[in-house]
Formats: sequence, C-alpha cells, structure tokens
Amino acid sequence: NVVAQLIVSKLRASAQCGERSRSRAGLQTASQSSCVQTDVGLQEVLDEHKISLRRRCERVTEGSDETGSRTPLNRIYTELYITEGQSEEVHTQHEVRQLETASKMDALHDAPIRCQDIFKALPDQQRPIRVVLTNGVAGVGKTFSVQKFTLDWAEGLENQHVSVVVLLSFRELNLIRDEQYSLLELLHVFHPTLQKVTAEKLAVSQLLFIFDGLDESRLSLDFTNRKLLSDVTQKSSVSQLLTNLIQGNLLPSALVWITSRPAAANQIPPTCVDRLTEVRGFTDAQKEEYFRRRFSDEELSSRIISHMKTSRILHIMCSIPVFCWITATVLEHMLTTEQRGELPKTLTDMYSHFLLVQTKRKKNKYHKGHETSPQKLTKADRKVLLKLGRLAFEHLEKGNIMFYQEDLEQCGLDVTEASVYSGVCTEIFKRECVIFQKPVYCFVHLSIQEFLAAVYMFHCHTNRKTEVLKNFLGQKYNESSLDDFLK
Repeated sequence: NVVAQLIVSKLRASAQCGERSRSRAGLQTASQSSCVQTDVGLQEVLDEHKISLRRRCERVTEGSDETGSRTPLNRIYTELYITEGQSEEVHTQHEVRQLETASKMDALHDAPIRCQDIFKALPDQQRPIRVVLTNGVAGVGKTFSVQKFTLDWAEGLENQHVSVVVLLSFRELNLIRDEQYSLLELLHVFHPTLQKVTAEKLAVSQLLFIFDGLDESRLSLDFTNRKLLSDVTQKSSVSQLLTNLIQGNLLPSALVWITSRPAAANQIPPTCVDRLTEVRGFTDAQKEEYFRRRFSDEELSSRIISHMKTSRILHIMCSIPVFCWITATVLEHMLTTEQRGELPKTLTDMYSHFLLVQTKRKKNKYHKGHETSPQKLTKADRKVLLKLGRLAFEHLEKGNIMFYQEDLEQCGLDVTEASVYSGVCTEIFKRECVIFQKPVYCFVHLSIQEFLAAVYMFHCHTNRKTEVLKNFLGQKYNESSLDDFLK
C-alpha cells in the first residue's frame, strides 16, 4: 500500500526531528517500575512516547481556541463527579433533560470514582476489568478526563502497571475510515514515537487503548458480521480492527477505554463492557469553584454565581464545564461593559447573547473601527450565522457533530467564514499526525448546534422555505401553525 508507506515514512521523519532533545530524567524512574520487563532499546522508545504524550496533554484549550493560548491542564483541572453505572431512564432522554433528571436524583449513594481508578476492581468484583465505557453528555468533561488520565500516566504518577497508552480519537480515525491498516501500522501512524515497537514487543506489553468520542465516529462498528482478527500485522478496515480489539481477539490482555455521549454508547454491546461509568460534570460546589478560579475579581465572580442560582435551568446546565465557559463569557461581557439590560435567565437568552458577544469579538478582531451596535447583527453576520444554522440542522439530522471542509462548502460556508466565528464553530487541527493536517470543525457545544439549527428552521418557516420544512415535518407540515412549530 503506497499511501500507507508514504504516511509511515513521513511520520518517521517527523518523529525523529524534535522529540529527542528533551530530558527524560523525570520519566526514567516511573518507567523502570513498569511490571513488564523491557530491553534498553524498547525502554528508550517508551520513555520517548511518554514525553510525546505529556506534551500533547499538558496544555488544553477551554471553549474555543480564539486567542491561540493554551492553559496548563493541571492548573485548571477540577476533579469531575464520575460514578459507576448509568440510569436507563436518563439514557433515553434528550441531554438537557438528562441533566434535569440527574439533578433531582439522590446522589449520596453513588460513590464517586476517580478517572485514574477506572480499571481498578472493587473488593467485591472478582472479574478483572478490561473494557471500560464512559458515558457523559456533550461538554461534560470526558476528553479532559482522558487527558488527565494520560498526563498522570506520562508523568509517572498513576497506572504505572500500563507499559503503553495509545490515545486515539474517533475524529482522527474518521480520516482513514476507508483505508486498510494492521493494528501495528495504526500505532505507528498515529504515534510515530512507537515506530520501533514490533509485534513481538506488543504481545508481551501491557497496552491501554483509549478511544475518545465514540459519538463523533463515522465508522461502522459491526460486532456480528465481523472478520476475525488475531494477528496485529494483519491488515483490515479500521472498524474491524476496533471491534476485534474490543472483543479481545486482538491483544486479549490489552485494556480498552471508550468515551461516548449516551446516545451513541449502544454501538458497543453490553457483553463487551466490564465497567460502565458516567461523567456527571460539576457538583454545586465545583460550579462555584470554577467561576471563582476563572475571575480574579471576587465581586464579579460572586455576581455571576448569584445570577446562576436565580435560574434553575442555568444552574442545572452549569453542571457542564463548557456551559460554565459560555455563561462566564456572556455575563462577564454584560457586567463589565456599557451594555445594559436584564441578564439572561433562559437557554434561548443565553445563546442569543453568546452569539452577539462572539460576533462583537469577531468585529473587534477583524474589522476594527467599523463596529455597529453590539445588540445588532449586520446583514453579513446574519448570512453567515444562517449558513452555520443550516450546517447545524443538516448534520443534526444525520447525527453528526463533527464536520469537515466539504461539509462546510455544501452549506455555502468557506473556511475563512467558519474560522472568523471561532467562538461558535471551533477549528480543531491534528497535532500529532502531520500527514493528517486536515481541519475538523465542531460547535463548542451540542446545545449551540441545536440552537443554531432551531434558528435556521425558524428562518425557513418565516421565509416560507417550504421544501426544507416539508422534509423536516413530513405529514405534519400541512397541520402546523407557527405556535405548533415553536413548541
């Protein structure tokens, strides 16, 4: 396969030029304590891999990468509330409703689990834990948990019985969904520091595969009509590699951790999962801690916390770290500028103000000196936001929350327009795999995507774009009034 060889050769070259200069002194002791006996050459490779993962996970971006600045993860990370199991009643609801239901539940009997302990069996559990599935609504902190777990391992602080952590996101795997790879090649492609690891070394090492964002997957995971694979050098589709790894046919001793939103979690058969956990986000105390940590101005943080508590839905939604960021963005702007008016108390108000704030920031950044009223959108702004609304709507119908350049172009958006609105639609570039420098886009939170989709549908209704409405409403189209539509 010429493409695969090209990818491997380019990644090998990039891996060799930059990673070796860094001191490994801080990692040697932890690596030597690994329970797998490794030769000196392999140990050097594994230490280099830890350095690479530490660089990848030690800094994070909150919300959108508008300024290009990245914050040390350990400085901002707040331990999330993670529990074992999940309520089926919650599982079937819309994600905002799930938060409302969860807020009413008595959580006193749900013992929290640290993300670093998810593979540790409880005293009464006889069966070893090999596959863990972690659920959580959009923006609740699943990816931050993955990064914290990986960073602690790479720094030699936790889970040192694991020899190699292989971190893979579904948004990256989507880019090669039509290609053929062996599991060994997959490791080499996405983690160039592991180029020298052979099939024989994999067989005697304790690996942990982390697959982040199952809900973002565009792979077809078929656990029934699968091709049986047991050789890490045997080529197959990425989907078949994953199903065989999860079921224990490939590397049966390897640990597997999958994160997902609840709606997509049923892609993994329950019989394949040894532990189901749920990330519930921030507790009430952690919500306050977030705002006080974010703002050095104590009066400002107190006013924001006080306002959050006056609205039940805002207080519930602030269980989600990303929504805390949205709330902080909007309320800081309203409380520290000359803008006056009632503070938002509903989700619709909050998202409307969020769009206005992001549009104002866009104007300040790209069109200084040509600013209109912060309360108003220009015709050009409305045009772009409606394009984003169309993108949001069409991909909600398909179940997609990740978009690629061709998706934007189909909705009449160019890359520049989407990037300018970075506070609403965040551009995510691959950091590790230089051959895959293909921009991937998503809205900063699922509920923002839903809000923009609703704005687009309201626009279609008021402008009598009947074809879109007919496709969406089906038989109900002729019976629907505006009041019915708004419900």
